[in-house]
Amino acid sequence: MKVSLEEWNSLDELWIPKYLNKKIVLKIPFQILINPELSLNEKLLLGLDYSLVGKLGFNQMSHIEVGKLLDLHPNIVGSCRRRLIEKGFLIKEGKKYTITVDFSSMMEAKDLSSLDKRDIKIPFEIYNNSDLKTGEKLLWGEYNSISKGFRYYFAKREHAAKRLAVSVESVSNWTKSLYEKGLFKEYKLETGYCTHQRKIITIVFDQD
Repeated sequence: MKVSLEEWNSLDELWIPKYLNKKIVLKIPFQILINPELSLNEKLLLGLDYSLVGKLGFNQMSHIEVGKLLDLHPNIVGSCRRRLIEKGFLIKEGKKYTITVDFSSMMEAKDLSSLDKRDIKIPFEIYNNSDLKTGEKLLWGEYNSISKGFRYYFAKREHAAKRLAVSVESVSNWTKSLYEKGLFKEYKLETGYCTHQRKIITIVFDQD
């Protein structure tokens, strides 16, 4: 069933589930992030489900509630959930959605020696930001996984693109957008002989 505009607007602008006593930080395992079979919205949604595992063991938020939290239309949330069930990442029991995959062991049979195994974390101020595309939210999390507000992230665009399973052009466009929206504390572009490197420090949000 499609959600009406009235239902979508019925929640407060900064809605937070009543059973969460603070603005939850999304943790997205690298196994989700690098998976080319998952859409960007599916990665963000799985990050929410994964982050709730340690708190409740499941996610019982409605499509509307998840949409309000992640700033996604609830119909998109519903479509993503159906695809994640079809792909075997989620199961639905009544109103509860539960992750069926053990991400800590899902890639044990593969050679991980060449992979960057960093998980990323995305704060409420980023994933709830209506001015950001989903790809921008994930990329900010990638930058912040190293920067944390005080270190330079200086990996090449190709590395970030591989980490998110997106194109280099997308990384360039999203980086420019994040900079223009004031989400970097520092942004440098250094060029030299055979070099062209971006150095980024992410901004820090106050913790409640």
